[in-house]
Amino acid sequence: MTKSYTMKQLNFILLILCLGLTSKTLIGQTLTNQPQIICQGETRPYRVDWQAPDGPDGTPGSTYAWSVITAGFVGNIVPNQSPNGFNNHILINWGATPPGLYQVQVIETSNGCPSAPVTLDVQILATPTANAGVPQTICQDATTTALTGTVGGSATGGTWSSSVGGTFSPNANTLNATWTPPVGYNGVATLTLTTTGMAPCAAATSTVDITVTPNNTIVLSSAVGTDAQTICINTPIVDITYTVTGATGATVTGLPAGVSGVYAGGVVTISGTPTVSGTFNYDITLTGGCGTVTESGSITVTPDNTISLTSAAGTNAQSICINTSLVDITYAVTGATGATVTGLPTGVTGNFAGGVVTISGTPTVSGTFNYTVTLTGGCGTVTATGSITVTPSSSITLSSAVGTDAQTICINTPIVDITYTVSGATGATITGLPAGVTGSYAGGVVTITGTPTVSGNLTYTITPTGGCGVVSANGDINVNPTPVTSPIYHD
Repeated sequence: MTKSYTMKQLNFILLILCLGLTSKTLIGQTLTNQPQIICQGETRPYRVDWQAPDGPDGTPGSTYAWSVITAGFVGNIVPNQSPNGFNNHILINWGATPPGLYQVQVIETSNGCPSAPVTLDVQILATPTANAGVPQTICQDATTTALTGTVGGSATGGTWSSSVGGTFSPNANTLNATWTPPVGYNGVATLTLTTTGMAPCAAATSTVDITVTPNNTIVLSSAVGTDAQTICINTPIVDITYTVTGATGATVTGLPAGVSGVYAGGVVTISGTPTVSGTFNYDITLTGGCGTVTESGSITVTPDNTISLTSAAGTNAQSICINTSLVDITYAVTGATGATVTGLPTGVTGNFAGGVVTISGTPTVSGTFNYTVTLTGGCGTVTATGSITVTPSSSITLSSAVGTDAQTICINTPIVDITYTVSGATGATITGLPAGVTGSYAGGVVTITGTPTVSGNLTYTITPTGGCGVVSANGDINVNPTPVTSPIYHD
């Protein structure tokens, strides 16, 4: 017979049947690891009922409805990913879904009966980010200022590394560490900041370039030895040049007056004409660029030679008699290594020894001799001049008629004037003349004239005075008396 049921009774029977059919499936769906932690933007697989007694395609005859039931999901669900294209296995592309906690839900339906929802908590972590900060430029062997590295997202820290090595202080895990390049390194180093503490998310990295500028350099580019010159005062130096790298300028100190140093186009040039003497140790200090770099050299400026009279004043303008020793003439000399003396009279010489020029000797010729002392070696063209006037010996020569210097005359009879030409003297003395006869000197002439008033054989002597040498002339005047005749006697 046919039994009839009310609608309420039919619904109850359907519920009992569904519970019986799905009890195994529901138990299988709760075997999950919760929550799942993933990173923003990932795509992950999700599956249920894929192990025995179910197959990889789920429970036969069941369908599966998947969804993300938390607000904010902006990804997409890719269905039917089991080996045979069933929906117990899906992919979820989380895309741009913001970080946070989300629930994935699946409801299995078998024979028209839905299961209780099965959920999985999914914690989405923010994508880790890193920013290594701004580039820096430092000098060789210097240290950077504090690095400005930052991390974000799910990262909790970061680690620095360098493409060329070097040292991070206080350590490589400090975001605002400082970095010191290897000793002597210059160039462009890349520092990399790698995030830490964000598992299971992949680390983020960021790089920053640190330009390490080499230290300045300075190298002598003029000839070897030009940086240690010895020159004469008021003489241009040989230009001294240095090639410079790194610096933007240079200062030069310690140069003598008249010499200057300039920087242009990577070259330091020292040039000029020194106007003071001495030893000048100069220093070049580079400015701009990196490092404290200096270079030094020396310029020795020799003063002009000097010569000065050291013998008595006036000895450099002597007047002496021939064959008479000269009063030594001496000069003190500085700077020179020798001297030549020209223009001296025969018998007189000049020599140099120990910084002294000595002129000495006995002139054997007469005349006025203008001499010149010229220094050799050292600096400058330096001379000294003087004169030596050599007076010849005085002379006296009979200039009246031959024989007038040996006259015989009568008493009270005028003599024939006797004259002598005198040279070199300024006067003359005449002795031995008879009374009535006199001698005089005027204008280089000695004249003997007069009328003897006594008789006798007289020898006179003329001696020039005021000249050189001892010279004299002699002559005779024989004065005969007047004869005395006796009275005339007569017979």
